Amino acid sequence: MPAITTIVAAGNTMAPSLAEVRALGYEVSRGTDCGGAYVAEGLNCRLVADDPLALLGLVKLFELRGRNWQPTDDEVSAFLVLEDEA
Repeated sequence: MPAITTIVAAGNTMAPSLAEVRALGYEVSRGTDCGGAYVAEGLNCRLVADDPLALLGLVKLFELRGRNWQPTDDEVSAFLVLEDEA
């Protein structure tokens, strides 16, 4: 059985996350109008996050769900259940 890979959200994930956002075709900058946040711009979107890892998450969210990215009531409920477990 292959070993399980564990990746922890930490400083060493920022550079590869930024590289993947760029590899997916997004232009990345630091938004002066967004308090210095990271901004990824694609053909149909402008995504803003505090760090490259969160930016990669937004890129994938948009690529998977498009303009209909908002959560359903069931998704919110499932999230709140998980939050209550913490």
